[in-house]
Amino acid sequence: MSCTGNSTRGSNPLASAQLMLDPKFIRDNLEEVKEVARKKRVNVDIDRFVVLDKKRRSLQGELNRKRAKQNLATKKISKSEGSEKEGMITEVSGLKSDIQELKKELKSVLEEWRQILMDIPNVISSKMPEGDGDEDNVTIKTWGDIPNFDFKPKTHEVLGKELDILDTEKAAEVSGSRFYYLKGDLVLLQFALTVFAFETLTNENIIKQVIKEKGLNLSSKPFVPMLPPVMVKETVQSAIHRVLGDQTYKIKDEENLNLVASAEHTMAPYHMNEVLNESELPKRYIGYSTAFRKEAGTYGKDMKGFFRTHQFDKSEMESFTTTETGEEEQEMIVGLQEYMVQQLKLPYRLQQICTGDTGKPDYQQYDIECWFPGQGKYRETHTSDYMTDYQARGIRSFYKTKNDEKKLLYTNDATAFAGRQIIAIMENYQTKEGEIIVPEALRKYMGGKEKITKTKN
Repeated sequence: MSCTGNSTRGSNPLASAQLMLDPKFIRDNLEEVKEVARKKRVNVDIDRFVVLDKKRRSLQGELNRKRAKQNLATKKISKSEGSEKEGMITEVSGLKSDIQELKKELKSVLEEWRQILMDIPNVISSKMPEGDGDEDNVTIKTWGDIPNFDFKPKTHEVLGKELDILDTEKAAEVSGSRFYYLKGDLVLLQFALTVFAFETLTNENIIKQVIKEKGLNLSSKPFVPMLPPVMVKETVQSAIHRVLGDQTYKIKDEENLNLVASAEHTMAPYHMNEVLNESELPKRYIGYSTAFRKEAGTYGKDMKGFFRTHQFDKSEMESFTTTETGEEEQEMIVGLQEYMVQQLKLPYRLQQICTGDTGKPDYQQYDIECWFPGQGKYRETHTSDYMTDYQARGIRSFYKTKNDEKKLLYTNDATAFAGRQIIAIMENYQTKEGEIIVPEALRKYMGGKEKITKTKN
């Protein structure tokens, strides 16, 4: 995509990102924006947007002129007398009526205009492959040896039931399908993963190591721990362009309140309506929360165990950077994801996500897929999303440069650990006796425990 922007941004390929999805950017780069929508397989009427945008600007201009005329006439009334004053009052009354009609018409236009604008996807990196779905994603690297068992490996749901550490049957009675109880040592394993992630991401030496290995020019500032809210205003969730519609649980008695589908839904807006100083950046957070998803449209898919559920716990990275450092920040984050998975000695592959499999906000996306012996294939366990300024525009998150230039913040979010990482450990570390070996990196967080055995109750 050709871009024009402030020359102080140098050769950065995202030099014009401050204009991305700004109505002016869309007008000036119409065919390119249409091509991005095509590549992302997003059905959006961009031509209709242009028509509405022209009408919006025309109505707003007329409204401004009427208001200015009304203000001038109102000031003259106090200085007028007799018939001249009566005429001025009549004129002001007519202007008020015109203004009300214009505001009504503008409101109607703005509603449709905003809806289409929200549906227009972010532009994409030139490195992102074009494709229709996950079958078109590109494997960048593989790491680790796929385990060679001398027995038929069990799936996590079988292991969980036999060891009495996972109960989906009772959860179905109590809450319905796609819910689960974790029990015994599996609960300790989840919290061990969480503490391991927080300890890793708050360790500046590890961050320095990853930055050095990747040859990046970034700050080694560690991540700040955060426990974010699990409820978010729908207007805010919508503004950051995240899971909505048939995937979001709404709070019944609160029209503008939803349950989060990921910690990022309340972490990304943390600097909403703020202007940070460039010297404060990057801002990095590692958050932990429960997430809720309807999983609409996935009936019959991954129903066993807890691979795809309505409720799960997740550690999430969120960072806020400058225009120039956003893309390298994603490289660092992916490096940290790989570091943690490698510490657990789990075989995985790193995937570059294609245009048809990425989200509307994403400029660039990478996934880590760990090997699941019980399924005999790689499955996604980690995602890294780089969204440039696409989220920040709606929530007005800015930073001020050293030259006092006001710019939108650039955002990255990425998985640290979620439930699927537990599944990968269960299946890769299972023994012939049906027990589960605890990865060495996690044992110190589990009181030195080396094996997960059947729950005694």
